[in-house]
Amino acid sequence: MIEDWILCYQADEEYKVEIIKQLLENQGLHPVIMDHKDSEFRLGNVELFTAPEEHEKAIQLIKENQQE
Repeated sequence: MIEDWILCYQADEEYKVEIIKQLLENQGLHPVIMDHKDSEFRLGNVELFTAPEEHEKAIQLIKENQQE
């Protein structure tokens, strides 16, 4: 992953992060998923990162989507 990318969303369920990733990609952004779950027990979080120049727009889109 590129240095300086910023965490914009995280969840313990991978599908939730995938939905947000698709939302952002549909708006022309380029988010990256990092899976930090334990490989054996699948405990932990899945995180979504964006480039610094896309971060503000990503946060705005996520907030708008969660209000609906």
